[in-house]
Amino acid sequence: MALSAALICGAAFFSPRISLAFAAVVFLVGLMLRNPVLLSLGLILIVCARGNASLEALHAPLPSSVSGLGQLMADPEPQMFGTQLLLSVDGRRYLATVPIQDSAVVRPMMMGEHVQVTGRVSELRGAPAGWVQARHLAGRLQLNSVKVGGTTAPWYQLANAVHSRVSAGADSFPEEQRSLYLGLVLGDDRGQSEILKFRFQASGLSHLLAVSGQNVAFLLAVAAPVLRRMPLRLQVFFGVLLLAMFAIVTRGEPSVLRAAVMAAIALSSVAAGRLASGLRVLSMTIIALVITDPLLVHSIGFQLSIAATAGLLVMARPLADRLPGPAWFRLPLAVTLAAQVATAPVLVALAGGIPAVATPANLLAVPAAGLVMMLGVTVGLGAGLIRNPLAQLVQIPSELLVRWIGWVARRGSQSALPLLRPFQLLLLGVAGLLLLLLSSHRFAELAIPARFKQSLRLFARCLALSLLLIAIRPTHLAAGESDLTAGATLWVGTCGGQVLAVGPSANAGDLLESLWAAGVRRLDIVVAEPGSAATRTAQVVAQQFQVRRLLSVGERSPPGMTPIGMTTWSAGGAQVVALRDTARKQRRLAEPRVLLSASACSF
Repeated sequence: MALSAALICGAAFFSPRISLAFAAVVFLVGLMLRNPVLLSLGLILIVCARGNASLEALHAPLPSSVSGLGQLMADPEPQMFGTQLLLSVDGRRYLATVPIQDSAVVRPMMMGEHVQVTGRVSELRGAPAGWVQARHLAGRLQLNSVKVGGTTAPWYQLANAVHSRVSAGADSFPEEQRSLYLGLVLGDDRGQSEILKFRFQASGLSHLLAVSGQNVAFLLAVAAPVLRRMPLRLQVFFGVLLLAMFAIVTRGEPSVLRAAVMAAIALSSVAAGRLASGLRVLSMTIIALVITDPLLVHSIGFQLSIAATAGLLVMARPLADRLPGPAWFRLPLAVTLAAQVATAPVLVALAGGIPAVATPANLLAVPAAGLVMMLGVTVGLGAGLIRNPLAQLVQIPSELLVRWIGWVARRGSQSALPLLRPFQLLLLGVAGLLLLLLSSHRFAELAIPARFKQSLRLFARCLALSLLLIAIRPTHLAAGESDLTAGATLWVGTCGGQVLAVGPSANAGDLLESLWAAGVRRLDIVVAEPGSAATRTAQVVAQQFQVRRLLSVGERSPPGMTPIGMTTWSAGGAQVVALRDTARKQRRLAEPRVLLSASACSF
């Protein structure tokens, strides 16, 4: 079953051209003969045919314009110059942009609602191919007019009402804590700032902001006292209905779909009196989801969810049995390590590695996140039905837990521990294998002298510790100049001083990631070039890194920033000076020049 699921995912990823009729014949023959090989082959061919048809539909010629009734396939996402919509019109999905003057019409709307639109269609360029395919996006739609119209399906109305009540229950939270709370409970990341997303990514906690199997498990745990009072078949019916509604409330994220379908299959198997293993349930879930939507395999969230679940099912229990320490420590550590090992190939391909701080950060944050999720679907929903100050009072435990999780993410992202790239991961893998071999029964049963066995155990432990220390040693920056991203340059002085120049084309999110991946944990001087974009990016960087001086190029500077003037600013061998634009005889400052020297080793 697991092999069939893997082959089906591979077929969906490559999607060769296969006739659906031929695939159906193979499947029916296998079903009649009860031949598992033919059944698996038939399913693989069906997925190939459906996947190829979906790709051809995406690549079909686009119309020059669109006019008609569209349905929102996701909640509107506010942006700097308007509002972004994921819109389905005439059976095709578009990434639509609403001008800022019309955004007030669509921003209060929610998934499943309808709008009457007209707009120009163009190709969708610049977006990752996997992201586009997983969302079935045919192109980009620049809207000329948008009006509310059409009726919303009852299930969307109910799901949106629940979503709104949970969101309203967090209105008393500060803005940052509110966005984090909604991410933990509903997977709603629209209000999260760039720096908050970065901190969770750099500390290995991004999975907490995407609703997953943990949320589904807590939902069923909350509903269990009511479900248990029903007959078995009604338990299954209302359990599956609850899972389907929760999937819509959380906007059908791939991790939620995986968890909900797994839970539904497990409930059905219990009702049928046939207990299935975890791997079998996972395999059946993969097959069901990929047959329904073959392009789902291109979703990074789906890949991570499947990999993490498989890792937990295969490795968590054996690791817990072999790790030292009490059970309350071994079990969470084993779960964290199993998930990280299983998702490592995807994360290395996606981000270049895994944060070394991810393990301790998860041990500190995951238990609190679980409590927030459970409180969110109970107390949080109730808080949305009442008014302040009572709502604020009942939400105090959730707010404290959210603050704790945010603190863990912030401290984790500022840790000196590096990003574990393939070589470091290999060293950690060797160290882990050595420790596992030492704790195995085969090593204890080796027919060698006890003194030699003890010496061998001590040597292996020292070697494993050495490999661990080598793998997690902090990154040291070499003196010199380096271009991190477009519009951002980092200078490192001979004595370790670090100066960053930020231009108007620098993107805050990309710059934060580049600085962190390069090993930067503090900055002595940040210089922002003229323009609001550069100023905003520099201020975001200053929030994350321990910046000692924030300078602006210009005689006037925003609050919290110092004009660079004609002063020479020094930090650890790096000097920052500004040159006047004498060519035009204007009294304004030109771009700063950074000089590296061995003499200026103090700020």
